[in-house]
Amino acid sequence: MRIQPAKSIRGEIRVPPDKSITHRMIFFAAMAKDRCEIENPLIADDTLRTLDLVKSVGANVGYDEGKLSIRMERISEPSSPIFCGNSGTTARLGLGFLSRLPLFSVLYGDASLSSRPMDRVIEPLSLLGPIFDGRNKASNLPVSVRGGKIKHANYRSKIASAQVKSAFIIAATAGDGISTYAEPVKSRDHTERFLNVFGIVSKKDGIIEIKPSVIPSFKARVVGDFSSAAFFITLGVCHRNAILEIKDVGLNETRTGFLDVLKRMGASIETRNIKNDFEPYGDLHVESSNLEGTEVSAEEIPSVIDEIPLIALLGAFAKGKTVVRGASELRKKESDRIKAIVSVLSEMGARVQEFEDGFSVEGCNLENAKIDPYGDHRIAMMAVIAGVCGNGVEITDPKVVSISYPSFFEDLKKVKR
Repeated sequence: MRIQPAKSIRGEIRVPPDKSITHRMIFFAAMAKDRCEIENPLIADDTLRTLDLVKSVGANVGYDEGKLSIRMERISEPSSPIFCGNSGTTARLGLGFLSRLPLFSVLYGDASLSSRPMDRVIEPLSLLGPIFDGRNKASNLPVSVRGGKIKHANYRSKIASAQVKSAFIIAATAGDGISTYAEPVKSRDHTERFLNVFGIVSKKDGIIEIKPSVIPSFKARVVGDFSSAAFFITLGVCHRNAILEIKDVGLNETRTGFLDVLKRMGASIETRNIKNDFEPYGDLHVESSNLEGTEVSAEEIPSVIDEIPLIALLGAFAKGKTVVRGASELRKKESDRIKAIVSVLSEMGARVQEFEDGFSVEGCNLENAKIDPYGDHRIAMMAVIAGVCGNGVEITDPKVVSISYPSFFEDLKKVKR
């Protein structure tokens, strides 16, 4: 696909529903004691894998007029391995979900997901009692789970990972006593925020306590995905002639570290009409900005983990140098994102340097180039935004954006002038 630069950016968009929250709501609904309704879920490649997982063990799933209806009818052992595709959230939270159930199951994924580490989830979950086996001592998919009879446990994680934390919490709610989980730096908190409403999870002195409980029947609405909105925020501040309104975006503080980085760089961005429904959300007003380079530290990484490719792109449009360190976790995403970021921006003429745990980028004029997005949806969308704000780009695998943002090109077309 060839992407032409835009003369101006104008308009209003609504980004897709939040992918992270949709995954979690599906699992919570399958754990609940009666039928649940999820309004405005994201229906995309990754979340379809999670729906397939809960259906394979007995969940009844219906979808009509933008609403998912889910009820666990009768728990049944899956007759074949469960495919997780490219979705790390499906696999890791799925391991926690399957640990609760008195059955044998196997999870597997595509080539990319099969190379990503699962031992970080297996270690804490094993303390709760389920038995795991798999490739490289269950460090990589395929992984089998023999679940049921969950114990209680106390776990202190060495990494800040919302997926590891959520997998543990999901399993521990079926335990025989109170479990605790501690993390070195706070990661996105959608799981504990939701379960806290029902008194299942609480936090004391930085330690999350999980009480064995059954989730009651619920109705919930998924807010707009901040990580999807981030691409249009970047478009608005980097393009030389842009005014954008982005409606109903999730504003959970554990997800919006990107806004702090933007403001530090001098971005013209305003938050409006803030509301709350399980999660805070509101509107964003974005305009063309004169950006200054910045440094992103290891402590900030958990709150900007999905937006780091865009921070690199912001650095290319900023005056001075932008440096990101402490982000080695990026090498274990859908692609080696550090390598992919450096490669793509280098192809477009950026002055970028690769580190083991990050990169640096100096402000420059981006050139037209033919880009391979490494099968990574976020790298593909980053390159497209670079082309629209710069001198165009050709993407070799544009369909990969459907993993998280199926309507990305339609929304982009709405605002290009």
